[in-house]
Amino acid sequence: MTRNDAGAMPPELERAQRFAWALEGIFDADLVSVVLYGSAARGEYRPGVSDLNVLVVLREMSPAALRAAGDLAREWVAEGNAVPLFLSADELRRSADVWAIEMTDIRDAHLVLLGADPFEGVTVDPADLRLQCERELKGKHIQLRERYLLFAGQPEELGELLVRSFSTFLVLFRTVLRLTGTDGVRDAETVVHRVAQVVGFSPEPMLQIHRARAAGEKLRPAASSPLVVGYLDAVSRVVDHVDRLVRGG
Repeated sequence: MTRNDAGAMPPELERAQRFAWALEGIFDADLVSVVLYGSAARGEYRPGVSDLNVLVVLREMSPAALRAAGDLAREWVAEGNAVPLFLSADELRRSADVWAIEMTDIRDAHLVLLGADPFEGVTVDPADLRLQCERELKGKHIQLRERYLLFAGQPEELGELLVRSFSTFLVLFRTVLRLTGTDGVRDAETVVHRVAQVVGFSPEPMLQIHRARAAGEKLRPAASSPLVVGYLDAVSRVVDHVDRLVRGG
């Protein structure tokens, strides 16, 4: 893409593209690629709600390289964007085992803003994906319970908990679909519906939280409301499903 094409892009993609060009000005030949991932790459970006997630791949990573990009990164974050992820090309290739979820999630929905596609030829072992999914789900499930315990009498805090935690569980739900042979599902509502069918729970609480999050609406549910209880039940059922899947049940 040329610089003259940027004006025809959605505003969030134009911002990311200009950030990539600025990185090129700093690193020149040491820059391998700049990749946009997350909601913007999946076509689900919501101004004021979604982050712009950028992966920057360099030939080599060093403190000097981070210092060189420091001013640009601070400006980027000050505009409300997520801190860019910096990796060397070698780090990325060698991290597919420990970052199996992150690698597959970015690999399956990303836009190359500059350079080569860093995920070309990167493979993820399904066993690594299953193990990380189980570990992450169980950890996030425990954290959800802990915060429910603390916020059960505070509807506003409880509503924020549901909205904040949704995006994390959505990533894990996409991973569950990959583990069950359903790749390429990107939009949130389809992911929720598909996982609900596979696992067996009502998708409505999850969908209501997703729609509130997308619209920037505040939720103030009672701790015993169908919204909260249904959300907790859905997460619990997914954890049990993955546990049985991993153990071959």
